[in-house]
Amino acid sequence: MFTDLRVHSLLSDGVDSPARLREEAARLGIALGLCDGVVHEGMISGVEVRAESRRELLRALRGVSRKFDYVVVHGGDAKINRAASRDSRVDILAHPYRGRRDSGVDAVIARQAAESGVAIEVDLGSIISARGFARVRQLQKVHRILTLSRKYGFRIVATSGAKSRYELRSEREAEAILVSAGFTPEEARRALEEVPLRLLERRRLAKQEISRGVRLVED
Repeated sequence: MFTDLRVHSLLSDGVDSPARLREEAARLGIALGLCDGVVHEGMISGVEVRAESRRELLRALRGVSRKFDYVVVHGGDAKINRAASRDSRVDILAHPYRGRRDSGVDAVIARQAAESGVAIEVDLGSIISARGFARVRQLQKVHRILTLSRKYGFRIVATSGAKSRYELRSEREAEAILVSAGFTPEEARRALEEVPLRLLERRRLAKQEISRGVRLVED
């Protein structure tokens, strides 16, 4: 099942209630995480951290990794992309190419993301909403990230970036978009299914860790 980890409700940047988003996700046959910075009872709850500088990012990351099921960093700025990709408290670097001519990911960021376990996001919404040559450019950026992932081994996670129920996508739609960007069907399914679950499991284990290398084990 496609687990969409960057969806916003009206409690952050979105326009629909968590209940409406959950209903639409059920209709589409997908799971979702609400990236509102709010702990939603009975739902996967994440936070999207926005920062203007590396220092501000580091300050914002303190504590949030233990509060939420996953942590996303709002990417695009070169310094933020680089800082987020090397911080293991970050689960997802979102849209590193936002507002950029390039993909926002270079060899340094690729190596850092692979070593720290940070997944690089492919925002399906940014592809769908682009038109003409702008869409070609978006697909080129995504393909560049895919090429670097194949070389350096960092994970790619695909999300809808949805801010309303109408922007949510079924797994079939999402897979078709990724394949059009050069993903194999297997790579697409990994970005939609396997990677999101691995990120959530990694965060769950990290929240149990009471000191470096020591985890709290419940009976």
